[in-house]
Amino acid sequence: MSYSREFNYQDERAERARKLRKESRYAEAREEFKHIWEENPNRYVGWQYAQCLRKLARLEEAEAVAKEALERFPEDVYTRSEMGWVVYAKYFKPAVEAHDLGGAIRAANQVLSYNSDVLALARVALDVMRVAKTRRKWQVVLEWADRLKPENLGNEPREYDGKRMPSDLERWYILRASALLALERFNEARQVALEGLDVFPGDSPYDVHLRRTAALASGRSGHTEGAIAEMRQWLGHRRADWYMKADLAELEWRAGNLSKAYRLLCEAVLSSPQAEESKLGAFATLVRVALDLGKLDVAAAHVALVRMIRSLNGWRIPAEVEQYEQRIRTALARADQNAPSIPDDISELRALCRRYWQEGIYCGMPRYQGTIKPYPNGRGFAYIKRDDGGEDVFVLVRDLPVDGNQPGCRVEFTLVESYDKKKERNSVRAVGIRRIDNRS
Repeated sequence: MSYSREFNYQDERAERARKLRKESRYAEAREEFKHIWEENPNRYVGWQYAQCLRKLARLEEAEAVAKEALERFPEDVYTRSEMGWVVYAKYFKPAVEAHDLGGAIRAANQVLSYNSDVLALARVALDVMRVAKTRRKWQVVLEWADRLKPENLGNEPREYDGKRMPSDLERWYILRASALLALERFNEARQVALEGLDVFPGDSPYDVHLRRTAALASGRSGHTEGAIAEMRQWLGHRRADWYMKADLAELEWRAGNLSKAYRLLCEAVLSSPQAEESKLGAFATLVRVALDLGKLDVAAAHVALVRMIRSLNGWRIPAEVEQYEQRIRTALARADQNAPSIPDDISELRALCRRYWQEGIYCGMPRYQGTIKPYPNGRGFAYIKRDDGGEDVFVLVRDLPVDGNQPGCRVEFTLVESYDKKKERNSVRAVGIRRIDNRS
């Protein structure tokens, strides 16, 4: 068999195979390329044959054909490129989907050894950065971010399942700024975040991530008041999530506004439907704030919750958990208090922490006492007669505690602003209600 004859696009079978491939009719194109390759292996056929196999998800065969073609034509650009995409499909994508950072990095470097063009580099680098972020390997995120040039990244939004997804350029700025923030390179983090905001499309829903990073970087570098103002400004953003309120709580804590920080943290974790596993960072901040407020029972419960969640998931227990536990033991000893009782069952512990959150959203606000006035069965609201002689307070029956929702019950409560539709005026209503013992 002679291998000297090169592929001829005028050849009828070859032209038909090429057109089938261009039309994404890979199964038919594969059959044609298979016969041509067996008869006359040449640099024009091998990579196209391998590509058809790859598109059909026949990755073992695609790899075998690409390797054979590469052995025959080691300098051919198209053959090397296709070998890279085969490695991408067979090794890199599964590693990314499994969040296997080591496997993803090895496969990424292998892809780039064959194909280092701008598209391949962007594809693997951004995915390595994403996996490294989930593993909190921020130095890895930064190293791969630095392998990319922003001018080579597309700024066209992508779409998935009808949803607008960030462009490659948006992803790069968000991940790079986040890595710099996590590595405590605050000035650089803020600079990158602000640069990203300058180039993001005006209607980008993802700018909130950079605004958040910019504010946190400012706050953690000592510019707390300005950072608080920035973060508050963006809490109403359409993409703002619960964790931005937790971030604001951190900034308030840094500014010494402990009660405000505690309220914000409790509001944040209560408002999120996500599992507690996603809130470990907020819980850590809550422990710090609770310790500073002297709420040792709250701090102990949340340290226990963090430890239990990590243990049940097989995750490493960070040193800061043990440091918090030691701080709690020291504070209890100093206050001559016994250690609070902490449930061993995760469900009971979650319920305990949830009660703390529900109480905590009114931390530092004045408390009042009174008696629930009579109200008809089935009505959705009632009134509380205040002990201090103030005007009766409106309360929703659903806000009353189960053990304290009957007329005559003594309760303690907080007042929040409300609006009286009937009287068309600003008013107040009772919240954070708990039953108290009857007066003697």
